[in-house]
Amino acid sequence: MKLKLLFTALAILCFGQMFAQTYPEVSIRAIQYISPDSLLTSPYDYVSQYEGDTVIVSGVVVVAPRYGASPDSNEILRVGAPGLLLRDPNDPEYSGLLVRYLGSDASDFNLLDTGMVIKVKGYVKEYFTTTQFNAIEFTSEGMLGFEDRPKPIVLTLDSLAVLGTYNPQYLAEKWEQMYVEVHNVFTSDPNAINSGSFRIFDENGTSVIVGSSSSWRYTSAAPLAGTKLEYVRGYLESRNNISAGGWFIINPCYYDDIKYGDIIPPRITNLTRDKAVVTSSDQVTVTAKIKDPDGTITSAKVYYRLENETTFQSIDMNATVGDSIYSGIIPAQTNGSVVAYYVEAKDNDNATSTNPSNLVTGLFFYKVTDSPLTIKDVQYSPFGSGYSGYNGYVVTVSGTVTADTTDLEGDGSSAGPQVYIQDGTGPWSGVKLFGTQVLTLRRGDNVTVTGTVYENYNVTEIKGLDDASKVVVNSTGNAVPEATEISTQTIGTVTGGTLPAESYEGVLVKYSTLTVTDDNADGDSGPVSNNYGEIYVSDASNIQTRIEVQEGTHTYNNFWDASQENSDHRIHTGDTFTSITGIMYFSYSNYKVIPRKDTDFDGFVGVEDEVATVPETYSVAQNYPNPFNPSTTIEFAIPKAGFVSVKVYNSLGQQVNTLVNSYMNSGNHKVMFNAANLSSGVYFYRVEADNFNTVKKMVLMK
Repeated sequence: MKLKLLFTALAILCFGQMFAQTYPEVSIRAIQYISPDSLLTSPYDYVSQYEGDTVIVSGVVVVAPRYGASPDSNEILRVGAPGLLLRDPNDPEYSGLLVRYLGSDASDFNLLDTGMVIKVKGYVKEYFTTTQFNAIEFTSEGMLGFEDRPKPIVLTLDSLAVLGTYNPQYLAEKWEQMYVEVHNVFTSDPNAINSGSFRIFDENGTSVIVGSSSSWRYTSAAPLAGTKLEYVRGYLESRNNISAGGWFIINPCYYDDIKYGDIIPPRITNLTRDKAVVTSSDQVTVTAKIKDPDGTITSAKVYYRLENETTFQSIDMNATVGDSIYSGIIPAQTNGSVVAYYVEAKDNDNATSTNPSNLVTGLFFYKVTDSPLTIKDVQYSPFGSGYSGYNGYVVTVSGTVTADTTDLEGDGSSAGPQVYIQDGTGPWSGVKLFGTQVLTLRRGDNVTVTGTVYENYNVTEIKGLDDASKVVVNSTGNAVPEATEISTQTIGTVTGGTLPAESYEGVLVKYSTLTVTDDNADGDSGPVSNNYGEIYVSDASNIQTRIEVQEGTHTYNNFWDASQENSDHRIHTGDTFTSITGIMYFSYSNYKVIPRKDTDFDGFVGVEDEVATVPETYSVAQNYPNPFNPSTTIEFAIPKAGFVSVKVYNSLGQQVNTLVNSYMNSGNHKVMFNAANLSSGVYFYRVEADNFNTVKKMVLMK
């Protein structure tokens, strides 16, 4: 009764003037509710009926923004903004909500603690398949009182996933963002999706992911595979972009949200092989440090198989130094073989662990080669982890620079300058370099580098290139490898390590016949807080993927900064390109192409440049400016929709570029032509539409 009074009488008396009637007040259930029949018919999370709406919501704080009352204390939730978990204790289902504060002053918000009853204004936003509440206004007047912190909802794993699998139990949608608790589970897959995360499973084999969306969990080591947990608590998140499988994630928030049981399996660390580069005459000695925290090791083995085989062979490992260092020998294999391997240990309690814990995508491997290493050897990652078989080892490879620091200068914040080299074309042929000695390399330089292979935030790079002896320039001015043309469907929105997308990491690639499907892949249009310069595009496959336009040294932008509002190359949803070229990169859980300079954008047609008035006749204007260097604009009008082509020819009549070759609506259009890669001279542009055909002259003057 006390809580209901707080939600009704006190709220009405104290806050009627604060919120007036400008925005509707809705319950958490109204925001979160999805019809169970709908979920069973179409098994995916539906967007909230309040998506994008600004509303007022009330609830009890279950997870506070910070660990202590001090404004300087650490944030609890890692959600990209100050955040808390809200609960309506009067409703047993659909009553949890993650609140992120995006207002200008979070000082009052950060002082909130568990058990506080609050009222907050914000808008509803779907993040992947989790409904979130982005608060835009909160002051101390929004604190209604105190109640007991609601207890976690006790669930079984089969209420979250289908029995014996990690396939989602769609009816579990009613628990989204509620604080839940599961009992008597075992762990597997340490760091399953990121640092500190892992998988839990019950006696039926049903499993879900335990995430690391709290500062404590992210900075804590994931438990060893096979560890028993008495319970795990946390808020339930719905995500459909998890390469490790599953849909629902339990995110512990406080230090006591995980309680360990009495079974601790052996710990296998420091796993290495004795050779970086393995030839057909080499045996390989695998060494690991193996300790059992609560007993003794009774068995240690290394298992290996060839890439195209399914059955592992086992080799006993023997203690070589004291009782903790074990080694086993994999016999020599033929040239070209790819050898996958892992280590298994068992203790006196019959508890078993492996390194890696994931024996599908996480296997260690090496390639047997009697030839010098290539970039493709170093980048190759056939099992889906994204890790190189040479991760942590020193290698020497050669290639031609495809992007330098004058191409990719970074975003001025989290991303710095980037340098890439490539050997040939196609999958696995490019790699990122890191070190002071590569900063002066330029596109077309052919170099030989010697450095350590390192997986840096899911990007394979060769680092340690700070010594001049590690970077040798063999020649300059070489032709850069041709961009490998791929479909947007090849990359899509898959997660890190996924094949075939992973094979193009670091490679110069090209998409053709593109439409911009969203001018901000992470939120609303314009200079909003979650505009990171990334757009969605799709080709004829209608599968969208990301382009990053913030890090290259070009003039194209998606209006991430207010100063870009009227720029010539502002990108809008609906714009089209003949093609976009760039380096394939991976960051923040997404593959994305990073164009380098204006020449990587071809045939830009801006939808915002089209005039609503339908012209009466076909016409083509003189390009402007003219003469030009290096870019110019071509405008034309078509009175009816149809197939349009705009092509550029040199003075010899040879075609040098296709700017438009697609179906277009009636109206006035403009297309940008960048001639940075052409020499000075007279050129002609030809516009064809239906039975209309005309040619005009333009002058490139460099």
